[in-house]
Amino acid sequence: MLVLTTTLFSRFDNEGNQTKNFIQLPYHAITIRAHQDQMFVLVNGNPYQVMVYDLNGDQVKTWNHTDKNRSWNGNKLCIINNQVLAVDVTNQRITVYSLDGKTERQITCPQMPYSTFISMCAAAGGNSVIITTHTPPAVFRFNLNTSAVIWKTDLTGNPFCSAVYGRAVLVGGCGYNAKRGVWIKVLNYETGKF
Repeated sequence: MLVLTTTLFSRFDNEGNQTKNFIQLPYHAITIRAHQDQMFVLVNGNPYQVMVYDLNGDQVKTWNHTDKNRSWNGNKLCIINNQVLAVDVTNQRITVYSLDGKTERQITCPQMPYSTFISMCAAAGGNSVIITTHTPPAVFRFNLNTSAVIWKTDLTGNPFCSAVYGRAVLVGGCGYNAKRGVWIKVLNYETGKF
């Protein structure tokens, strides 16, 4: 098991013993994804960096990501079809990288606001992503091939994360103040409706 505390990974063995300083990051980790026995970590900075580690904690590669938003909130990296996708809020686009960090294409996404909080997750089928925005509060499914919004659902409250589970999109968030509490909304994957 791996545990991350902002900039430091620790590893725990099966008996619960901790190996400290497994991986030391230069700044806050924004998103961590595992793929093909490697860990892809999007790290806050100016610019952001994608840092890749093997399962022993050895750094395999690093490349710069152009976003200069400086917000460490939200899952802004996902892996689809052996490609690394990273949100670039500054330029309202999604940058698609090969697994070794070469820029393959950039997909303009004008619906993506310059928000302090954007979250993205892979959608089923490999040709779209789910993007959650904090300001304005909304979630939408975005087609990576056509740059079209398949559906958009405006929300009440502050959405923070999303995940696709089967034919459902799970969106987690909280109300505008502490009295409204924490919530998870389930949306239809095809339509975006509750």
